[in-house]
Amino acid sequence: MQNRPAKFSSPMLFLVFGLFLLPGIFYAQNSLLDSLLEVNENAPSDTNKVILLTDIAWELKFEEPESARQYLAQALQLAQQLNFTKGKGTAYNIMGVVEDIHGNSKAAIEYFQKALEIRQALGDRKGVASLFNNIGNLRENQGDYLAALKNYQESLRIREEMGDTQRATKAYYNIAILHEGMGNYLEALDYIFLYLEGIEKSGDEEATANAWNIVGNIKTELDRLDEALVAYQKALALHRKLGNKWEESSVLNNIANLKDSQAEDLMDDGDLSPATQQLFDEAVALHQQSLAIRLALKDSSGMAEIYNNIGYVLKNVGSFHKKSGNKNQAEATWQAAENSLLKSLAFRQLSDDKVGTMEVYNGLSDVRRRQKKYAEALRFAKKYYAIAKDIGDQKFQQNGLKDLARIYYKLGEYKKAYKARKKYDELRYARFNERRNKDEARREALYSDRKKQYEIERQEQEIKLQEAELEQSKTVRNSLIGGALLLLLLALAMLNRNKVIRSEKQRSDELLLNILPAQTADELKKYGKATARQHEQVTVLFTDFKSFTNIAENTAPAVLVEELDRCFRAFDGIISKYKIEKIKTIGDAYLCAAGLPEPSPSHAEDCVSAALEMQAFMERFREEQKQKKGNEYYCRIGIHSGPVVAGVVGKKKFAYDIWGDTVNIAARMEQSGEVNKINISQAVFERVKDKFRCTHRGKVTAKNKGSMDMYFVEKEVFT
Repeated sequence: MQNRPAKFSSPMLFLVFGLFLLPGIFYAQNSLLDSLLEVNENAPSDTNKVILLTDIAWELKFEEPESARQYLAQALQLAQQLNFTKGKGTAYNIMGVVEDIHGNSKAAIEYFQKALEIRQALGDRKGVASLFNNIGNLRENQGDYLAALKNYQESLRIREEMGDTQRATKAYYNIAILHEGMGNYLEALDYIFLYLEGIEKSGDEEATANAWNIVGNIKTELDRLDEALVAYQKALALHRKLGNKWEESSVLNNIANLKDSQAEDLMDDGDLSPATQQLFDEAVALHQQSLAIRLALKDSSGMAEIYNNIGYVLKNVGSFHKKSGNKNQAEATWQAAENSLLKSLAFRQLSDDKVGTMEVYNGLSDVRRRQKKYAEALRFAKKYYAIAKDIGDQKFQQNGLKDLARIYYKLGEYKKAYKARKKYDELRYARFNERRNKDEARREALYSDRKKQYEIERQEQEIKLQEAELEQSKTVRNSLIGGALLLLLLALAMLNRNKVIRSEKQRSDELLLNILPAQTADELKKYGKATARQHEQVTVLFTDFKSFTNIAENTAPAVLVEELDRCFRAFDGIISKYKIEKIKTIGDAYLCAAGLPEPSPSHAEDCVSAALEMQAFMERFREEQKQKKGNEYYCRIGIHSGPVVAGVVGKKKFAYDIWGDTVNIAARMEQSGEVNKINISQAVFERVKDKFRCTHRGKVTAKNKGSMDMYFVEKEVFT
């Protein structure tokens, strides 16, 4: 079973411990610690000493945890004697930090919760936000992503309400990384761009470089490889400018993985041209540049990772040579792959890195399988499967069972192959059900915070309305005292004001209907919020333009926006004919859905009809562009039917959006399609086959979805 090489992210996670330290002082050197200890010897037992003791503990938290615990116990005891509640909160918070650093998660969460209760009682919103962030970080390290998300969102909400832009920006980063880890790539992209917007204003080039690296990782997961490469190159240029060698090596590794992925996809599609070979060569060269930096830094962990990645690329290069008919060259390349993997193995076994050792055994098994040396492939597969079971890694257990089944089959041991395949299917379905349950919980976590925000906004609106009514009453009273003339003037003014209000209300309603479905807009106006709803029968349509990144790089911004606007305005007009709801545009991608908010029995047919008109428009638009020697846009369209969750998101700018696996599969349909074509799933085909002529493409591999039946819709419509 092949596994993608690891991507390096930037080693940056924002933690805000919210400590009540002496103003402006952060003690990071032994000389300062010595000074603190000297002051403590003769310090009176007052509230300042409580703070002093917590500062000493903070300095000792890494190297001398036991001493830190003793000073914190003294601080807590003194704070209790003095009834110094704020000091108790600080002591509990640092206790949580110490336990978190040294792997005592259970104790850490207990201390954080105690500190949180104290700060909530004191009304210390800044400290509360910091603690929610700390708890979120702890939960993320535990792998409890849903709990982490809830705490990060709560911290972010408080920061935004306080207008703490700097810490809110850092919270965007933490949430983006968490969403990336959860596989919520579109949400991750939203938050990392919010973070980028904030740090670019501050001029923090290092943080900007790290963020562009994350953008590259996310866009790679979304199969938007051209855009990912642009992001990585921005990160690389900044890190080189700043002299950040470790980070430069990480980005080089990521670009190498991307080029290997591009080359492997081309090879799998039967493209054995020199261009494919060149991509493989570039991947190896970039990995070697990255490795040279790690060697200079004496980073054994990084060297192990990159040797593994080089082995992965060389495996694919060996397969390229074999498919090209160069068997001797294939064998030599696979031997080189094995040598690189064995170097990685040596580092990983030396550091007792079980996960890394498992990955290398997986690679070695794959090399032997490609060489048709099945007995040796079996030996390595058993090794990595045993480690996966030992450490509880279900993903590699599933991969291992699949590999064992394939190898046993090649060896003619059919009973063992059947047994391994049966275990594989059982684990696969168990993991599928687990993911489904987690997805439901994730949706609940995403919506619960938004519901709280809407309730707060509704209450704020009511208060503002009451204040406005009170102010109006004062005005009326003063006007009456002023006499009949003023009353007449007031009446005229009120008449004109009502006209303005009616006009503004009509304009506001029109703007709201332009971004929200009518049903959702009415609910929002009536209740101040709109509840997210499950829609079981919906068809989702994605469009994307081929090589848009290259077009954007070579076109003036004003011209580019004008051309993109021309296309999207046309799409808007087309979907309006079929009562399809526009969801959003993401760069050059266009997303819409039929069957919501109101159900429609013809949702699939409507989307296919709209898609045909979109492609017809694009053909006309290309002819126009060709005549005036402008950019020629080629469009891919993907469509899938299934259930989604739909609702309003956002605090400051409302947005109607949809979520669910149906959206992801529709995106995969678009990515797996071809230009000028409409690629539909089996679910759509079953709904439209009696009306549209379709060509079955067979089983097509979709990223993270496996093989799926896909169909191209032809332009002829049955009559």
